[in-house]
Parts: sequence; structure tokens; C-alpha cells
Amino acid sequence: MAKLNRPKLATHYSGPRAGDRDFVSLEGRCVVGEGAGEDIAILDLDERGCRVKGVTAAVTKSDVLQVWLGDVGPIEGRLRWAKRGSAGIAFIKPLGPEELALAKRTAVPSTPPQVIPLRRRAAEA
Repeated sequence: MAKLNRPKLATHYSGPRAGDRDFVSLEGRCVVGEGAGEDIAILDLDERGCRVKGVTAAVTKSDVLQVWLGDVGPIEGRLRWAKRGSAGIAFIKPLGPEELALAKRTAVPSTPPQVIPLRRRAAEA
């Protein structure tokens, strides 16, 4: 019997990102559809999108949402991914230089997270 070669599931995204993101700490707001707004934290940002924490509303990739980056907004975007309480948002129209500068001016500069991957030891028999 021939063995089937199935592609392995990707455990993380390794494709190209739309741009280089700056790590920030910025308070924001998000509205999904006609729902109520909710406070979010913007963790990284560039002119094409951002990573946020705190979106609790039900949202799918086809839904348009609105985001405020501090005093900048509303900015229309779409959900790109969601994992472990964080979400990636792609802006429908990239931010202009003035909008991006204003959002970054109100943000608290932040450093990239320093995560060290841990390896699990094989269970001893």
C-alpha cells in the first residue's frame, strides 16, 4: 500500500508580513459591525495594520470593524488572525504618514517581547 504524503499543518505563520511593525503600547477602541465599542490595547503598529489584545466581540474575517488608535480613527479594517487573546487587524486603507505619526506620538514606546522557547523533555520510561 502506497504511503500518502500529506502536508503538515503550519503551527505558525511564516509568510511575508505587510510591513515592519513597531512595538507600541497604546490604548484604543474597537467596534465590530453595529455592536458596542470595547477598549483594546494596541501592541504593534504599522501603516497597514496592527496587533491588538482585548477584542471579545464575535468577529470573522469577512466582518468589517472600526479601530481607534488613541485619538486616531475610526479606521476600517478586517480581522486577519486571532490566537490566545490577540488579534491581527489589516487596515482596508493604509494609514497616511500624519495619522501614523500621531498614533505613535501618543503611544508609549515598547520593546519586542523577549520570549525564549522551551523544549519539553521526552517522558522517561
